[in-house]
Amino acid sequence: MPIATSLAALAWASTVQAQDIAQAQSGQEESTDQPTLDPGTIVVTSTRIRGQLIVEQPPVAEFDSEDIAAFGGSSISDILEAIEPATTSGRGARGGGRPVFLINGIRVSSFREFRSYPPESVAKIEVFAEEVAQRFGFPPDQRVVNIVLKNDYSSLTAELEVEAPDSGGYWRNEQELTYLRIADGGRLNFNLDVEDVSLLTEAERGLSVPSSIPGVVDEAPFRSLVSDSLQVEGTANYARAFIDSGSSISLNATASRNESLSLSGLREIGGDVSALERRNTTDTYSFASAYNRSIGDWQATFTTDAVRAVSDTEIDSSDSAGFDLSQSRTWTIANKATFIGYPLSLPAGDVSTTLNLAFDWKRIESADTRSDDDFTGTRRRLGSGLNVNVPISERGGAWGAIGGLSANFSVGAENLSDFGGLTDWSAGLNWSPFERLSFQATRIWREVAPSLTALGSPSIHTFNVSLFDFATGNDVLATVTSGGNPSLVAETQADWKFGANWELPFWENTRLQIDFAINRSRDVTLDSPSYTAAFESAFQDRVTRDGAGDLLAVDLRPVTLFETRSRSLSFGLNTRGTVGKAQERGGNAGGAPSAGASPRADAGSRPGGDTGGGFDPARFQAMREKFCAVPEGEAPDLSQLPDQMRSRLLGADGQPDPAKIAQARERFCGERTGEQFGALRAAICADPPKLDALPPEMLERLKGPDGEIDQQRLAQMRERMCAADAAQNGGPPADTGGRRGGGPGGGNPFSRGDDGQGRYFVSLNHTVALENEVLLASGGPLLDQLDGDVIGGSVVSRHSSRLEGGLFWAGYGARLSGVYQGSATLSGSGLPGSSDLFYGDLATFDVRLFMDLGEALSKESGLLKGFRVSLVANNVFDAQRKVVDSDGNVPDAFDPRRLDPVGRYLGIDLRKQF
Repeated sequence: MPIATSLAALAWASTVQAQDIAQAQSGQEESTDQPTLDPGTIVVTSTRIRGQLIVEQPPVAEFDSEDIAAFGGSSISDILEAIEPATTSGRGARGGGRPVFLINGIRVSSFREFRSYPPESVAKIEVFAEEVAQRFGFPPDQRVVNIVLKNDYSSLTAELEVEAPDSGGYWRNEQELTYLRIADGGRLNFNLDVEDVSLLTEAERGLSVPSSIPGVVDEAPFRSLVSDSLQVEGTANYARAFIDSGSSISLNATASRNESLSLSGLREIGGDVSALERRNTTDTYSFASAYNRSIGDWQATFTTDAVRAVSDTEIDSSDSAGFDLSQSRTWTIANKATFIGYPLSLPAGDVSTTLNLAFDWKRIESADTRSDDDFTGTRRRLGSGLNVNVPISERGGAWGAIGGLSANFSVGAENLSDFGGLTDWSAGLNWSPFERLSFQATRIWREVAPSLTALGSPSIHTFNVSLFDFATGNDVLATVTSGGNPSLVAETQADWKFGANWELPFWENTRLQIDFAINRSRDVTLDSPSYTAAFESAFQDRVTRDGAGDLLAVDLRPVTLFETRSRSLSFGLNTRGTVGKAQERGGNAGGAPSAGASPRADAGSRPGGDTGGGFDPARFQAMREKFCAVPEGEAPDLSQLPDQMRSRLLGADGQPDPAKIAQARERFCGERTGEQFGALRAAICADPPKLDALPPEMLERLKGPDGEIDQQRLAQMRERMCAADAAQNGGPPADTGGRRGGGPGGGNPFSRGDDGQGRYFVSLNHTVALENEVLLASGGPLLDQLDGDVIGGSVVSRHSSRLEGGLFWAGYGARLSGVYQGSATLSGSGLPGSSDLFYGDLATFDVRLFMDLGEALSKESGLLKGFRVSLVANNVFDAQRKVVDSDGNVPDAFDPRRLDPVGRYLGIDLRKQF
């Protein structure tokens, strides 16, 4: 007998109604700490998903499980790439690198721990501003991404990708197998990934390189643009929560091997001509763990991440048979302990305190037969930090007239075995004058040591590197020196960051984030200088020319800059929602909605995207019996409970609260509870309903602002409680799609975007560089990189943008990615024959079209269930950035085929979940 099942109604019934019955019987009030409300006050109660982050700052962006379906990703790693515009830091020059990641509100040991999880396992993703990172022991230069996982999930996923450029030349294929199970407070994950990429040469892109070897006209067939590579990686992850102690542990082990082959021309030895090859093999082994538990009133997190990398590179000698050998051995161990507590209560709230302790150890051993000196470097780092967040006022509470206001202070110190002591501090304010609007202001000061590699890597000479000579305007093949510089000093950073977050009142689920960053640094280490006219002017001793003025060699080892200055303004818009008309479903015969019921009733309250129709008495009774069968004093299994009920049984730390469980057992497991609930359901489902038989507390829930029974609320309650009767008379059948494969619901039209609607998301970020200057010495000269005086890296565009958008509807999906780089200039030397270079703007768009075959074709079993086919087209319009000199000519070194040898990129992705 088909019965429509609603987990939301089940949770509501098991917690609200059961409590009402027990409280009516005992004559006690529902809660002794509830404030007395004035007549006519409307109270809206909501339950957060377990693992959501509770902080003063509102999220920059948030996505639920149905939004994530619109991304068309195959793993959490793909999802994070899709939301990159929202996760990019607004701290300007300090905003590089990966964000801080949390799983269910708890810090993890490494990105490897969860990156291969299927997106179907995610209930919600929240993105927070950089200031929140300090709560978890990190500096405020990374945004925070909190990933809330579903409580119960299992799948085995197989995936095959085959891709190649539109213009041919090479191909790429990847096979991946992923197993994940989340149940009973534990997670188990295995992942195997194999990626193979073939070789692409300059000749296959129509380029030519004249040869000095007799009898050889062109060396382009022996110069690679894309290396031939093979990578194999295996990962195992295990996590477990222990209810009795409120602790949890996670373990990660990863091993990978990467092999690559590249070509750099020809050599002639004794009349024999052969290709110059570079062969690299890198083996990486890593282990990471995290342990969380409560220590008194403090929540403690201990993490460790150990990585061992072994790299060997064979580089064929250009003037003799055989090869040079470059070897690198790296050991890295990072340990961190974080303690979060609330030691003091103020009128506006609790003071939050975070103490972090760190011990890192790194060792590098490198040797190269092209260098006279080997390098061995070891760095031990001891670090500590304290962050305090003080609530000053609370909107609607203490000093509420000024809105919500809190202050944040942090201080830190570290000692490096090879560099001595360094310090840092920050101070900030977070002000929320209105519910939808908040402002942040942060001052950051810190000292940073150059990396171990920048200090001591051996000097390496690489021959025949294609360069554009800015002094003569010629394309040349020169020798480039790389390596370390032991003369580098500590950098001092002094920054301001101002931010505003506005939830738009006229556009549902839309947030606008604006960030203004001011970055000032002294004694800056430039790890990767680039050869430009500005670089040669500033460091003339790093450039070698012959008597005729032709460029022979460039030394691009790290240098120290006296001062850098930059200012930037960034805008982020993140929105999500539904498209299409909602399909009606209800509790009476034929599936029509009950009188007065909204077709979207309770659509937003189903945590984690759970779906279904009405209340199932049999399932309610089975759940109650299982919960109450556990002996008193022992912790029952909460993983099978609905999210709303489970959340009521968790403490502030997200762990099961023994006191709340005992209270629920008292109310839920009474001898007469089942009988009373049956009587209550009979009263509410009677026609007309017998309101005089309902407990007073329930009647209060049904009253409107005028004190009378709200007919819409009554209809919604009847819809939830009485839908089982409707199912017996032809109502909508239960959702049997299951939780495996392509996500909840299978072919059910209500499984994606409530009530059959589609889901969309748009994430757009635009950055304007207002200032970017380099001061080489006290008093000058001053280089304006926005005006073309570039000294490191690539040219600096004033405007840049990143767009991600997606739509998923009835099994069909599309995702659009766009990147824009504005025009820029690279100044020449000003000498006769030299020329400025002008970079045109560039906009590229990637499209991913995908279809969930099981959902689109309403196949809830068999091969098609959980089977997805995706078509990929990167750089759809085959856009290429054009670089020209003053005469409008394209220098050979800046040929678009060298800058972007791939161009338009097409592929197919087959993914099956079991």
